[in-house]
Amino acid sequence: MARCRQWLVNTKYHALAACALVALGPCAPLARGASCPVGMGEATVCIPAADRLSGGMDRAPGVHDDARAGYAPGNIWQVDGRVWRAVSVAAGAARWEPVATARPADALAGHAVFAGGTVRMVTGYVGPAVDVETLHAGQPVVTTIGIGADGAFDHAALRAVLAGRDAGTFATVLRVHDQSGHGHDLEATPGRHVVHIGEVQVAGNETLSWGEENGPGGFVIPASLRVPADDFFFGTVGTYASSNSGYAAYPVPVMLGSAVRGRVFKAFFGSYSLDGFAHIADATSPDRRTDMVITNSPAAFDVHATRGGYGLDCANASARLDSPIAPGQMNGGYIGFNADGGPWFSQGRNTGQWSGLVIADRAPDPAGLAAFQASAAAVGNYMPQLRATLVVIGDSRSEGFRLSDGRNWPYLMQQYGRYQSYDFAVSGATTRQMLGMVAAAEAVGQRTTGSRVAVIFGGYNDHLEFNHIPAEETVRNIASMVRRLKKAGFTVALIDETNTSGAPRAALRAAVRAGTITPDIEIDPFAPDQPLYNVENHTNWSNDDTHPSQTGHAILASMVWRQVGARLLPAR
Repeated sequence: MARCRQWLVNTKYHALAACALVALGPCAPLARGASCPVGMGEATVCIPAADRLSGGMDRAPGVHDDARAGYAPGNIWQVDGRVWRAVSVAAGAARWEPVATARPADALAGHAVFAGGTVRMVTGYVGPAVDVETLHAGQPVVTTIGIGADGAFDHAALRAVLAGRDAGTFATVLRVHDQSGHGHDLEATPGRHVVHIGEVQVAGNETLSWGEENGPGGFVIPASLRVPADDFFFGTVGTYASSNSGYAAYPVPVMLGSAVRGRVFKAFFGSYSLDGFAHIADATSPDRRTDMVITNSPAAFDVHATRGGYGLDCANASARLDSPIAPGQMNGGYIGFNADGGPWFSQGRNTGQWSGLVIADRAPDPAGLAAFQASAAAVGNYMPQLRATLVVIGDSRSEGFRLSDGRNWPYLMQQYGRYQSYDFAVSGATTRQMLGMVAAAEAVGQRTTGSRVAVIFGGYNDHLEFNHIPAEETVRNIASMVRRLKKAGFTVALIDETNTSGAPRAALRAAVRAGTITPDIEIDPFAPDQPLYNVENHTNWSNDDTHPSQTGHAILASMVWRQVGARLLPAR
């Protein structure tokens, strides 16, 4: 079909319009819900909650924000665009110094070979940000939306585009323009235009969003973009809706190089072990686990290479994989798509909701890495100082099967409070595989001194004919998860099984009554007097009577929050 093209760029700051009250609740910065501009539609999800719902972390750091509170030298603290870095964390005498910030890609000291997104990633950039395709009366229309002289993305132009699209359709991103000046625009993977815009906002910034129902796909890195195999940087700003593997195959946020042209590097989460840790693939090995667990709360994530190995950073967490890297060059690659992995691997859906990303042909020094994290926190209103922690262990009902743009119930629950969220759920996971996720939850628990809540929801997949796991083992596995998570310092909530045919609801409830499974909190969203009781209610459930619909996930988020919110963020 022929395409129309429009060019729209703002020339002055377009303040976000008044918020629409939608089914998910009132809008931020109120106590709950989302700051969804008029015209975005009721499906738009906006996180996080207001800063004041952070358990008292919306303040400048003080002398008692020390090692005993879980902080380390170099940690970052952000409030209202102001950033501090911990210089000393001596008990009762912590010292935090103010940090000057700029735009995230500025930290790469001129070595950025791509920077782009819906926020200004490079100081002074004015011009196109994204090319967006929508359907109008069945005809595709491509609109270029820009960043103006004031540094703001043209939200008004996007609202106009979304308002005119055909009902029931998405706005997909065809191109992300390069703000670095190198002309390395990212183009949508051919035939797989799956990245949406206008569906999720993070701290008021539009995002490029992936999800299960979006399908596999992403962006092509042009072959003209080259980075040394032993000296590069990749970073994202925004969120990830999952800390673990996704449907069918693990998601790959970035693949540098090409198996056809030579060297390849990949970063991915969970792998086929579904373990919840970040993994790396390179010329040495197709799968090496790191100690990094990424948060699903707003944060900057980066992975970088030097001759001695790889480093990863996310919020105030860092990991190192020491391994000599041979010199070489990587040309092109993919963002959010594991194209060179073969037909099985390429099914992996990316789980990002990013307002920006950057690639550099040199890894920054420690000061540059800190500057990237600090600037990203200021731009995105990220709060890496948050100590309260939620982990979710489960299957497709928590991972977001049949949902677009990562809007699963653990992600939506961030509309009610500010904390660090980790969703380890994976579609198809049995309780045997859920047990394998506990190690990542334990690792998260070890690095926080704040309140810790774990939610377990699973068991249905055990009875399926290709798994053949008896109910007795399902009970043992969940009981083991509860014991281990309690030992790691978590308050453990167990969500009872659903009324879907074959679900071990009766066996799990009986085990709780008998004291075989000992959660601190039992949540039953599926009792007869609850809105999720009837799995044949296809407003709240998908047509398979197994997976909650988008409305059902919003209901789950609300119900779980009512049970765990006070434990996670106690009243002060």
